[in-house]
Amino acid sequence: MNATNTRYARSAGILLLLWPLGVSCGETPPGGGPGPGPEPEPEVVLPPPLDSLPPVLPTNTDRFATSSQCGQCHFAGPESAVMHDTAGNDISPVYLWRSSMMAFAARDPYYLAVFGEELVKHSGREAFVEETCTRCHAPAGSEEQAQAGAHLTFDALVAGDGEEAHLARDGVTCTLCHQIADDGLGKTQSFGGGFVIGYERKIYGPHLVPKVDPMELIVNYTPTASTHITKSEVCATCHTVLVPVMKGDQRVGDFLEQAPYLEWKNSTFASGVPCATCHLPTQDAAKVDISSPIAKFPAGLGERTPYGQHRFSGGNSYMLRILADNVEWTGASVAPEELEQSAARAEAHIAEGGGVKILSASMVGSALSVEVQVENHAGHKFPTGYPSRRAWLHLRAEGAGGDVLFESGGFDATGALVDRAGARLDRADAVLPHLDLVTKESEVQVYEAVAKDATGAPTHRPLASVGFVKDNRLLPLGWSSADTWIDWIGPVGVSGDGTFQAGFDRVTYKIEGGAAVRRVTVELLYQSVRPTELDALARVPHPAAVRFSGMASARPSIPVVAAQALIEL
Repeated sequence: MNATNTRYARSAGILLLLWPLGVSCGETPPGGGPGPGPEPEPEVVLPPPLDSLPPVLPTNTDRFATSSQCGQCHFAGPESAVMHDTAGNDISPVYLWRSSMMAFAARDPYYLAVFGEELVKHSGREAFVEETCTRCHAPAGSEEQAQAGAHLTFDALVAGDGEEAHLARDGVTCTLCHQIADDGLGKTQSFGGGFVIGYERKIYGPHLVPKVDPMELIVNYTPTASTHITKSEVCATCHTVLVPVMKGDQRVGDFLEQAPYLEWKNSTFASGVPCATCHLPTQDAAKVDISSPIAKFPAGLGERTPYGQHRFSGGNSYMLRILADNVEWTGASVAPEELEQSAARAEAHIAEGGGVKILSASMVGSALSVEVQVENHAGHKFPTGYPSRRAWLHLRAEGAGGDVLFESGGFDATGALVDRAGARLDRADAVLPHLDLVTKESEVQVYEAVAKDATGAPTHRPLASVGFVKDNRLLPLGWSSADTWIDWIGPVGVSGDGTFQAGFDRVTYKIEGGAAVRRVTVELLYQSVRPTELDALARVPHPAAVRFSGMASARPSIPVVAAQALIEL
């Protein structure tokens, strides 16, 4: 948040945020200084920030148990000789999982802020918001309440002490995923949290003839061999996000907010590289297959191969580092160092997903023409997931002395796109177009999905979204426009660009006066939360939004370098 453009006041201990009408956070008001200007917006009264979350206490119900119960055997720790790789790293399932975004799905402060904003916008319809927003972020707690004919509330999630509250704060927990039955998986009814969990207390795993006695004795679950647990269709239940489109109290359609599974289905990866290959890797850093017992009790268990590391690495290193900064607030008993390690793994994962090359650089008349190829190495769109994420090209052309002659895609200290003069280029009320040709420094090629509301205007709110006004995210290899789901997952806003293809995109830069250029560098940058989303949440009068805005102010959304290339002229 730009302090020069934002005014705060305090009244009776309550923080007030005052913002000039028509000026986005980070923009300079027209004229650059004092003047009559537009009328100010009404003052926004911000409540105190959300208190720290209670810890997750050991809980065991008729269907679910918190991860601490599983950790009795599936957490190695330094005293155990099993569940370590050849380098000595702890690879036990609960240890790796507990510093992942899966473990923090319900305690993610960004999620809680967005959840809070929807509650503010849907005053009087809180039950609809709570049912929608907790199904996949707090699935065990949601399911526990659903079986009782109730629903998980926001207040229970962040402050409750009931069994459902502890299960909820445990995030996407062990006994949730490993109890998902092979019932309707991959079909439409399974999407949006449509998983099916029975009452048999079966824990599904991929290994044949599991030893059942220890688990039945300690936690009253029965290990059950089933290959379905390794299939992408299990992940698809919550990673294919269908958000209801409402007209009053009537559901009139669905907005497909996230679709990595359907994107994967429309790629070459679908023929033999499931989600787990990348997100629960079975090889160590040396690319050697891991073999290890999967529990430390009882002693003498045989080694299992494949052994999936429950790292769940994705593209959210930014949020993992915010969690590391604020782990005490989350109520979790995880060391910040573990979250930092998880963030580093996420950044390595991002680097595996994208590539960039400079195909050519030559003079065409008085202009230097540079052709850049961006590649998608992932098994889905890049970026994928929640539509606050984006990637863009940052190109710099330098002279003989290292002076910058041309730059597209620069950013400021908040992570916002700016030109070399520092003027902000991205705004919440405008969409940066897809580009095939860049001729000006104010033009930036940004790969992103931008949602739209019922009026066609861009929106950051999930429950206001009806579709996408832009979706030029990089397509995976093998993408077909004849796919069954193409009307839902097809690109938006790329018509006329013949070099936007499955697996890559090409962008040409024409730099006037380019004869003086001696070096061109290009980076593919990745950002999990746009600053425009942070700007909007800073104005939301909800305790969760206030808390997250403070966290984000202390750690700006600086992009990660996914790939880079260089050419000397």
